[in-house]
Amino acid sequence: MSSQPSQSERYQKAHALVPERLPGLMRNHAVVPQWTGEGDQFWYRRDADGGGHEYVLVDPDGQRREPLFDPAEITARLAAVLPGPVDLDATPVGRHEREGDTVRIGLIDGRTAVLSPSGDTAVPGPDPAALPGPDGKAALFLRDHNLWSREIATGMEHPLTTDGEPFFAWGAMPDYTRAMLPLAIADRPLPPALACFSPSGRFVLAVRLDERAMPEHPFVDQLPPDQARPRLRPFRYHHEDETPSGSPELAFIDRETGARTVVAADDGLLASFASNGPSTVAWAPGETAVYLFSHTTGARTASLVRVDVQTGERTAVLSETAEPIYEPNTHLYSLPLIRVLPESDEVVWFSQSDGWGHLYRHDLATGARLNAITTGNLAIRDILRVDPQRREIVFVAGCGDDGENPYWRKVYRAGLDGGGQTLLTPEPADHELIAPAPQFFAAIFGGAATSSISPSGRWFVDRMSTVDTPPEILLRDARTGAVAETLERTDVRDLLDAGYPVPRQFRVTAGDTDLWGLITLPDDIQPGERVPVIDLMYAGFQVVLQPPGWLSGGGNAAWSQVGAAYAALGFATIVMDGRGTPGRDRGFRQWTHNAPAEPRGLDDHVTVLRKLAEQYPLDLDRVGVTGHSYGGYNSVRSMLYFPDFFKVAVSSCGVHDALKMPKGSWDWFLGSGPHDPAALRDLGNLHLADRLRGKLLLLTADHDANATMDHTFALIRALIEADRPFDLKVWPGGDHYNGTNRYARTVMWDYFTEHLLNRTDQGGS
Repeated sequence: MSSQPSQSERYQKAHALVPERLPGLMRNHAVVPQWTGEGDQFWYRRDADGGGHEYVLVDPDGQRREPLFDPAEITARLAAVLPGPVDLDATPVGRHEREGDTVRIGLIDGRTAVLSPSGDTAVPGPDPAALPGPDGKAALFLRDHNLWSREIATGMEHPLTTDGEPFFAWGAMPDYTRAMLPLAIADRPLPPALACFSPSGRFVLAVRLDERAMPEHPFVDQLPPDQARPRLRPFRYHHEDETPSGSPELAFIDRETGARTVVAADDGLLASFASNGPSTVAWAPGETAVYLFSHTTGARTASLVRVDVQTGERTAVLSETAEPIYEPNTHLYSLPLIRVLPESDEVVWFSQSDGWGHLYRHDLATGARLNAITTGNLAIRDILRVDPQRREIVFVAGCGDDGENPYWRKVYRAGLDGGGQTLLTPEPADHELIAPAPQFFAAIFGGAATSSISPSGRWFVDRMSTVDTPPEILLRDARTGAVAETLERTDVRDLLDAGYPVPRQFRVTAGDTDLWGLITLPDDIQPGERVPVIDLMYAGFQVVLQPPGWLSGGGNAAWSQVGAAYAALGFATIVMDGRGTPGRDRGFRQWTHNAPAEPRGLDDHVTVLRKLAEQYPLDLDRVGVTGHSYGGYNSVRSMLYFPDFFKVAVSSCGVHDALKMPKGSWDWFLGSGPHDPAALRDLGNLHLADRLRGKLLLLTADHDANATMDHTFALIRALIEADRPFDLKVWPGGDHYNGTNRYARTVMWDYFTEHLLNRTDQGGS
C-alpha cells in the first residue's frame, strides 16, 4: 500500500488545482471566433504546437485555414511603435481589422496600432467610456451628467442634453447596480450604457433614472491607497422595507435637430431597458417607432410596446399573463427570448404556457398568435439567430428526452411558420456556444461582444464535451448540423498529470423528479473508507450551477469547479441544482415560488446526498456545505433547516436579511410587491438562528456592494442573541468578486479540514 500524502502535500496539490489554474493545464480548450466582416471568415487564438500562441484565419466557405499573421513579425512591428513591452502571449491581440494592405491591431490592454506599407504608427484605442454608433462615425459619452456626441473623424463634440444632474443623469448606469462599486473605487469612467443609437445613427434613445431621493448606503473604503483616512463611498438604492421615489424618464433625441420626445415610461419598460440595454430595442422601418419589451421580474404580465418616435405615443402590441409569474427567460442573466421582426411584421415570443419553454410567432400589428415555432419537451435558453428571409430560427435548448442530461445544451433550427424543427447537434453531449448577451456587460466590464454563429447564419462553432469527455471544437453547418471541420481537440494530458479528478455525472430519482449533478471523489480512497462530502451550493433561481460539459457552463464556473481542489484535500464534493432552478420544465422551475417558509429546494440536496451514499463511499456523519452570495445565504439556510444533517458550513458573502436587499430582489419568489413583512422575515435566515448546531464560518468583505457586509452583521447579532457559536473572517478591501485569493481559500479549507477531517495540522500556510 502506497503511503498517504502529508497535509502539506495535499494543500500544495489543491492550490495547483484551483479553478483559475485549470485552463492553463489544458491546450486549446476553447475557440472564441472573431468574425472579420469579410463573408463568414473568422480568426481565433490557439495554443501552438511548439509552445506559445498563434492566430488562425478560417474561411468556412472557401474551406481555407491559414495563419492570420506571423507573430514574430507583428510583435516586432508593434514593439517599434507602441509604448511598453509587447508580448502577445501575455497581452494577446483583441482586434484585427484589415483594409487592403493596412491592418489595425488592438491589444487587449487597449494599445492600438495601424500597420501599413507606408509606415506603422500608434493610434488611440477605443474609448472605454464611449458607446460607438452603428457605423463607427460617432460615439456617445457622459460629461457632467449629460449625454454628449462625438464625431470620431474630427473629434468635434456637442451635448445632446443639458438638464442632467447628479443621480439624474442621461444614459448613466444606476447607482443601485451594485457591481459598479469596484469600478467607482477604481475611478473608472463608464459609458452611457442606458442609451442607444437608431440604426442610421440619427436618433438616440436614452433613459435617466431618478435616484436623487434614494437613501444612501454608507460604504466605507477603509484602506484607500492615497490616504490614511478612510473614505466614504455611498451608493444609493431602496431596500425592501423602503418606499420607492423618483420620476425616471425615457426620451428620443434627434441628433440632427436636437429635438427631444419624452415617453411616459412605466416600471416594466425601464426595468427591461436597464437590465438588457439596447439588446431588446427594435426600430421600425424608417425609424418612425421602436418596439420595447416591458416586464419586471416576478410580474404576472409582460407586454411588447410600440412607441412613436415623434410623439412618444405608446401602443401595447401584445401581452401575456401567466400564473403565478411570467418569465421571458428562465435564466436570469440571459436576454429575453423575444425578437421583433419589423420588416415582416412579426414577433418571436417566449411562453411557458404548455408547461415547457417554447417560441411562438405573433402578428406585430394585432398581437395575435399565428403558430408555435418550437415543439417537444424543450427548455429554450438562447436565440442565436432569426432569419426572416429564410424563415428560420436557430436556438439553444435543453431537452432531456430518452433519459439524457436535461442540462446538456443542444442547437436546433426551426421554421418560423411552424414545422421543420431539426436537431443540429445530435451527439449525447453538451454543446456550448457563445450567445448574444446584454450589451451593457461588454460596455461596463469590457471585452468585445461576439457570437458562435457566423454573420450570415450559415456556420456555427460548437464546443462539444461532457463532464468526463474533453472538448472537441467543431465548425458546423447551421442548416444541416454537419461537421465541416474539427477546429481543435483539447489536450488535457497536463491536467490529468497534475492530478485532476474527473467528475462523474449522476441522476437521482426523488419521487417523480429526476435530479442531476456531478460528484468528484478523491483518488486515494482506501478500501472500506468513507470520506466526508461537501455540497458546493448556489441553489438560486437565477442560474444553473452544475457544469454540463468539461469544465464549462454553470452560472458560477469557479465555484462549481473547485471540487478538484477539495478532492486533493480528501473530500468528496457534489454540485447539483434542485427544484426552483432554471433549465427544466415550468413545474420544476417554479416549484419554490411563494413558499418563503419552506426549505425551497434545499431538501433535494439532502435527498441526493443520501442516495449517492448508497453508491459511493460518502460519510453522511461528516457533511459540509459552502457557497458564495446566494450560495452563502443557502449554505447557512441548509444548516438551519437540516441541523442534524449538515455539520459544517462556510458561508461567503451571504444575503441573510431579506429586508436589506434592494427593492424587488425577492419578487421572483413573492410576485410584484408590496410584500407581506412575515414573508420577508421567512425568506431571511435571522429568525432561524437558534437552530444552528454545527460549525459555521462566516466570510464577508467591506467593499461588497452586492451582498453588503451588514447582511452578515445582522446574522451575527441573531446568532449572539440565540447564544449560538460561530466563526468570522472579514476581507479588508475585498468586493463581491475577488474573494478567491490563496489566503481566502486556505482559510476555507482549514475550516473543513479541522471540523470534517478532525485535523489541525492543515499545512496550508
